[in-house]
Amino acid sequence: MNARIYLQHPQHKDAIAVATGFSWGACLLGFIWALSKRMWFAAFVMLGINVILLGIGLWGETADLIGFVLSIVFAFACGAYGNRWHRWTLEQRGYVVV
Repeated sequence: MNARIYLQHPQHKDAIAVATGFSWGACLLGFIWALSKRMWFAAFVMLGINVILLGIGLWGETADLIGFVLSIVFAFACGAYGNRWHRWTLEQRGYVVV
């Protein structure tokens, strides 16, 4: 079970729980997950990379396999780093660890 880190903004009374470890939401949903967490820049970058990988996949037969493998690697990288990106984004907005 993943531990959670709680962050709270000095002006708000509710704390936000951010999980640690692998994020299945970031892995499977990608930029949609980032949009749900209000991580606009990360969502834009993730969508851009997905479009580039789709373009590689449409290029040809060998590139199709390469694009597929890179898409899987990118999805697992998003899952591995997703919760860290979410915590970093909240800290940039002024949230502090409680």
